Amino acid sequence: MPFYRSAGHVPPKRHTQHRTADGALLFEELTGSDGFSADSSLLYHRNQPAQVLDVRPWALPDQTLQPNDPFLPRHVATHRLFAEGAAVDAVNGRRLLLGNSDIRLAYVVATVPSPLYRNAIGDECLFVEAGAATVETAFGDLAVDHGDYVTPAASITPSCPPAPCSCAST
Repeated sequence: MPFYRSAGHVPPKRHTQHRTADGALLFEELTGSDGFSADSSLLYHRNQPAQVLDVRPWALPDQTLQPNDPFLPRHVATHRLFAEGAAVDAVNGRRLLLGNSDIRLAYVVATVPSPLYRNAIGDECLFVEAGAATVETAFGDLAVDHGDYVTPAASITPSCPPAPCSCAST
């Protein structure tokens, strides 16, 4: 049985014309984790949500993994990966630490805002090791602090301006 929760100014019926107080038409967007067959959210925007303003190629850093065979314990000195005071964002500054065919663990010390980014091939889990940040999404802003985990849905595009923070991403 589906459940409904509404927040903000929403129309009395879903999928109908909806306007602001001054008469401007709002644009509807259905977003969910598994298309139309799972839980989803119906969002209303002042501007076209699917409008693409910019697309840039992103050259991934080296993603080569070395086998750890035989399996040996490792001490990964993550704090030595980044120069003190370097301008690094949470998307482009990620450094791959460990991984296998199912998961990749990366680390970044974010000091500047990240560009808009959507991981089209996997889920993400962000951990704030130190500092604070704001995760900005179409659902609103989420303030995060040291020790917090954030798992953005694959269907949303978050931005993470740090204040400053260190984030490990899987």
